[in-house]
Amino acid sequence: MRVLAILAVIVIHVAPFTHGVPPARIGLTWNLPTVANQLVRFAVPCFFVLSGYFWAQRTRDPARRWPVTRQMLQRLGMLFVGWSLIYTLPWDAGRLLRNRPTSYGDILTRNLQWISTHKLLVLLQGTETHLWFLVALAFAVSISALWLRWGSWRSLLLLGLVLFALAMLMRPYVKLPIGIPVRFNPRNGPAFALLPFASGIALAWRAPSPVPFAHTWQRWGLGLWLTGILLSAAELTWLRVSYGRSLAQDAVFSTLLCGLGAACFALGNPAWLARLPLARLGPLVLGIYAVHPLVIDVLLPTLPKTRGVSADVLVLLSVFVLSWGLSELLARLRWARFLVR
Repeated sequence: MRVLAILAVIVIHVAPFTHGVPPARIGLTWNLPTVANQLVRFAVPCFFVLSGYFWAQRTRDPARRWPVTRQMLQRLGMLFVGWSLIYTLPWDAGRLLRNRPTSYGDILTRNLQWISTHKLLVLLQGTETHLWFLVALAFAVSISALWLRWGSWRSLLLLGLVLFALAMLMRPYVKLPIGIPVRFNPRNGPAFALLPFASGIALAWRAPSPVPFAHTWQRWGLGLWLTGILLSAAELTWLRVSYGRSLAQDAVFSTLLCGLGAACFALGNPAWLARLPLARLGPLVLGIYAVHPLVIDVLLPTLPKTRGVSADVLVLLSVFVLSWGLSELLARLRWARFLVR
């Protein structure tokens, strides 16, 4: 499931099916690019739920909570700093090829200037936008560890729900009378991450073990997932018709159900899913997540701007395979292994 989820993230960033004649736009109508863009939104909350579940499994003994949390934060910190340094360098082939041979130094200088004038943003999402996930996960695990020292998992869920609701009012629901206009993306930080992370904790501590009830977890997971998809479509359509909002949103309220359902389905460990050859890539998923924008920056600007559906599918698979190959290479280098595992 982790491999399917990372492929879903790549779909978001590659934006397939938008390169026809005329080019299709995402978010205006329920066309193929918009449907693809929203169907894969389960991936990020699914990762947060699974992270919370496995963190909670390792911290049932309160004495282990801080050692496990410290180890996780160190790991996230190393990944964040390492990849932020890598993405400071220019990789976008389109920008580099436009003004050879001086473009590399010029773009690097502009990158450094941007970092110096956007310090807070860099702290929250690094030098490449997708690194926000690492910071959000660090916030979620830190808040959870601190909160559970004195509070309960139920109150942690309530805190996560309040933050998530505020994030929704700041982003997809901002045009409502109770919307909260802000100049930052509420996704960056704990607002989006804490509720799914806390949901994972609740699953680990209160739900029956998925081992003897695997089929139950699979059925409930699939049911929640499908329900989330339908409710998300209804939410987005209502926001579009009533308030003119784009159909392409990072998340709406029902997106959490999609992620929770996908995580429950994964924890049910379907035998056919475990037997797939791609299942062995699980340990490299974080590396594929970290490296795939680099592959996109290098590959996509060199491709024809107009291409069909089959070509877009091939591009999507190429980005995945190249990201996997680069992650595999880095994992074999002792000095670079920390970047992908």
